[in-house]
Amino acid sequence: MIFILGLVLKLPWLLLPAAENGAVVIRPQDGFLYDRLLLFLKPVVAVFPSFYTVLAFLLLFWQAYLLTNFINNQRLVNKANYLPGMALMLVSSFIPEFNYLSAPLIVSFLFLLSFIFIFRAHSHPNAKGLIFNCGLVLGATTMFFQPAAFFIIWGLLALGLLRPFRINEWLLLLVGFFTPYYFYLIYLFLSDQWATVYTMLEPFSVGINLGKQPLWFAGALFLTILPLLAGVYSIHALSSKMLIQVRKGWMLFLIYFVVAVGIAFVNPGAGFTNWVLVLVPCAAVHGFGYLNSEVRLYPVISFWLTVGYIIAIEIAGYGGRPVFQV
Repeated sequence: MIFILGLVLKLPWLLLPAAENGAVVIRPQDGFLYDRLLLFLKPVVAVFPSFYTVLAFLLLFWQAYLLTNFINNQRLVNKANYLPGMALMLVSSFIPEFNYLSAPLIVSFLFLLSFIFIFRAHSHPNAKGLIFNCGLVLGATTMFFQPAAFFIIWGLLALGLLRPFRINEWLLLLVGFFTPYYFYLIYLFLSDQWATVYTMLEPFSVGINLGKQPLWFAGALFLTILPLLAGVYSIHALSSKMLIQVRKGWMLFLIYFVVAVGIAFVNPGAGFTNWVLVLVPCAAVHGFGYLNSEVRLYPVISFWLTVGYIIAIEIAGYGGRPVFQV
């Protein structure tokens, strides 16, 4: 269902030629590993020009699938559903940059993996492997987009919230975080490329550069924020009835959202590319709000209103230029 919904909503992006829809985002502030990845994929794109578009769609779908499975398997909701994945496909269809391959899109996928690793550690008898893997994934994210380093704050908060304080586990998380750099430095040394070490570090800047937005953006913002507030309200209203681990899980999603918003302001560049990072926690909270709404018609109305709005702006055009002609 999630895959079919994604195909329907993102069909314009999948049908347009890659040269026309700008299916990949390349920025000076992106990490060195992202640059190497694009260089590695260049021969594939030469044969299959739409590869970036398909890869971006698959990354979004994979996040939707993992998020839905994680929430259901960890019983963060009272009954299994596909609403988080549905919400992710919806909110990722408002902004064109969310459908392009970019460093923040890859980082968003890795953030979700780190969330899954650290949350599973809360009840695992031997959690050291999961904690190390969480740190390892967080370290890898900084090679694609260096401001992702601030997400280690979330990792430490999550570890402190889920498990009793043990200094060896905190150090293990940090060791995992620096492990990718350890092996990369060894590679540079052995391949006689040590002089390129300076390219690993990028200067940080804080700001926002979204430019003047068309009128449709106000509607997209409303249809994103309203379900988000409804979800936060539902989490707060039902928190006293939740098991302690479930309550901690939703608390971590809310902290995840706040940290992702903060990272979006670091090395922002033009447009909304950095805001891809908020999609996962936003979709999780949306899904919880849909499932636990006190007004039973709200999820149905919100869903069809959002789908209709997305199709309308795709036909009318983002910024006045049609994306999908009928």
